[in-house]
Amino acid sequence: MTIIGLNLKKISAERKGLVRGEIKVNTKMNISNVNKEDMQITSGKDVLSFEFDFIISYTAEKQDVADIIFEGNVLYVAEPKEAKKIIEQWKKKDIPKDIRVRVLNSILAKCNVKALILEDEMGLPAHIPLPKFGDDKQKEKPKKKQK
Repeated sequence: MTIIGLNLKKISAERKGLVRGEIKVNTKMNISNVNKEDMQITSGKDVLSFEFDFIISYTAEKQDVADIIFEGNVLYVAEPKEAKKIIEQWKKKDIPKDIRVRVLNSILAKCNVKALILEDEMGLPAHIPLPKFGDDKQKEKPKKKQK
């Protein structure tokens, strides 16, 4: 069916050391729980809550530099049969691929934007590559000689 919301329960940003040398950035996203919410949004439909955490870790020379952590949930509306099937699959720590992709993409869309703002405020490098204009002095690719 469809995603109807994403709620953040926790945003944590901590800088533990100076940003020096080569910084390694690791991201980890995890769905920690799936459960049925007791909400009456639409009649005849069930609402599932996909609880998640999204962590961005910065390290340099085996030293922790910073962490940005988001915790929250994604609300998903489903037919009762589909919801029951999803809950049953979750007991095996599995989620149908099409639903998992939609949930993870909604987490990325919300958390990446907020993380970029926090990174700027804390003087950390962006965890994802940002678009840049090319340099006019870049070497042109050699043209193939025509015979």
